[in-house]
Amino acid sequence: MKDILVFLSPSVCRDELSRGGQYAIALARMYRAHLSALIADIEPDLADLPPEPDIRQVGSAPRMQTSSSERLSRTAVLVQSAATDANVSCDILQTENKSVPLRERIIDRTQLHDMLIIDVRGPLEPPRKDLAEAALFAGGRPIIFVPPNTSVASHKRIVVAWDGTRSAVRAVHDALPLLVKSREVLVISVIDDKAFPVPDSGHALCRYLARWHVGAKFSTIHRETLNIGSTLLAYARQAGADLLVMGAFAHGFERALMLGSATRDIFGTRIDIPVLMSH
Repeated sequence: MKDILVFLSPSVCRDELSRGGQYAIALARMYRAHLSALIADIEPDLADLPPEPDIRQVGSAPRMQTSSSERLSRTAVLVQSAATDANVSCDILQTENKSVPLRERIIDRTQLHDMLIIDVRGPLEPPRKDLAEAALFAGGRPIIFVPPNTSVASHKRIVVAWDGTRSAVRAVHDALPLLVKSREVLVISVIDDKAFPVPDSGHALCRYLARWHVGAKFSTIHRETLNIGSTLLAYARQAGADLLVMGAFAHGFERALMLGSATRDIFGTRIDIPVLMSH
């Protein structure tokens, strides 16, 4: 892994780099990779908006609102400063040609990097959802979705969701740089809804990973009353995993993007650990 891209939207009033930005810098430092930061003001960061005024607080100074350009500049400074402190080479991409739609810019940039890191806060909603889908299904590279309160990228324990599909295979290979550094890999298959064409493929995957000196164990689980995405997240959370690796499936991109069930579930839920998805 030599070149990491992070997509950041500036916070409104905090002088602190987002967790996705921190995660990307830690990952770049771990792999001695270059970091590129694409910064765009696409939505208000509701978690950072100032509170409603309290009429009881007489005489308190009103909080000054900052412009989009000021927030972009401040975020660029935060990224550069944090990267310098971590001894990570970094460039900022928010000043590129604005005549090109952001969707096309993020696809183009994702194609030329090893991985994209993006913040998520709760279920993905437009416009962040649209950009994430574009990068994931047209960019050809893996994405790590990073929720708030994520610890620094350690990847001591990684859960791999396995169903023997092309996208699952792609996710495993895209995640190999992370898997080889992990202490433990748990390969799981949710077996309620589909028959696997090769019943022993989970164990075969573990044997393959062993040749990469990855200690992996395979098990099957049931989703019971949960959807498949929630089942995977719940298992990863209960296992104390630092990362969930899974394939992403969709079709009909040029007309209406039809997400596969697990991908749709993940996009629609509140992610609480980082998730690497590949298509």
